[in-house]
Amino acid sequence: MRTFGAFLVASMLGAVVGLHGPVALAKGKAKKGREEAAPTASAAEVNKLKAVRLGDPKAGTFKWGMKPEDVIAQVGKSIEKKYEARIKQSAQDPGKQQRIRDEMARETGAVKKSFTKFEGNKSGWDVSIIGPEFEQNTGEAVIVTKEDIWTRYFFFFEDGLYKMFLAFNKDALEGKGFQDFGKGMEEKYGHAKEVYRDDKVKGGVRHVLDHYEWNAGADRLKLVDRSEFYGVYCLVLYDAEVSHRLAERRKIVNPEVAHSDSLVEAVTAKDDNGRDANDNIIDRLTGKDVKKPGEEDRHGDIVVPSPSKAPTPADVNGTPAASAPEKDTNVGNNGQTNSKKKGKKADTDGLEL
Repeated sequence: MRTFGAFLVASMLGAVVGLHGPVALAKGKAKKGREEAAPTASAAEVNKLKAVRLGDPKAGTFKWGMKPEDVIAQVGKSIEKKYEARIKQSAQDPGKQQRIRDEMARETGAVKKSFTKFEGNKSGWDVSIIGPEFEQNTGEAVIVTKEDIWTRYFFFFEDGLYKMFLAFNKDALEGKGFQDFGKGMEEKYGHAKEVYRDDKVKGGVRHVLDHYEWNAGADRLKLVDRSEFYGVYCLVLYDAEVSHRLAERRKIVNPEVAHSDSLVEAVTAKDDNGRDANDNIIDRLTGKDVKKPGEEDRHGDIVVPSPSKAPTPADVNGTPAASAPEKDTNVGNNGQTNSKKKGKKADTDGLEL
């Protein structure tokens, strides 16, 4: 998982966002062109992705075009069902039962509060895991809910649901690399099309697997890699026709947006060995020895920016501010006390997805 180094890069990306809109995490352009169409995914498995209760379409499904309030109502029913057994089991203990009801109410309330319209106010969302999934001032919005194996982001265009972005929890990955995880998804959804991109590196380009792709009737399904910054992989299911209309709207409203930006490519470039070409950027800027991105432990769950206040990149990336320098007192050979200031390393753990 990226640590403080990734936070600095994300902050730089945030500056780019301020000028150009959300940026894609992929540094190169995916190769499509005249390639063959993607294979068709299993309809039964795709319907499970749309299920209101995870994996159970018989309990109801989310349908494209649903209004935000309808999605919130369906999510609320799912949450109530999840707590139903616990509430019944605590019937003989009113105090415990009330605490469970309060817990359920907080979870339901968090879903309602997560509803965010992207109307031009830049926030932590722009440099979060869903940053590449939306643009400002184009009639887009999002609702977030946490489920057993992933965090689900519902995306709306003109108040109609058109896309679901499912970010797997860390435990669900079982330590697998993207290609291995993709093979597992192919066992469930069927053979997929592998789409590659060319990343710029010193001395040339590097051919990299960008995502897996399936057709699903009028829908499209993708498995995308968000592990470089966030340590997870994500399934993206969307209405292809609405997505096309939205893309046209974006071109009109935000014609200056460039998802492949030279500054972004510069700060995220790789060298010939696949290492971050700027992995010592913090050392060069601050003169301090800071661990490189990827050298810290990874963590588990996704932290959703609070809608009650505009989240900062630090909220999204879980990186606390560096501590103030503290004095370190040493005794020299002559018995005199020598005081020197010793800067603490920033606590670079804690990016939670």
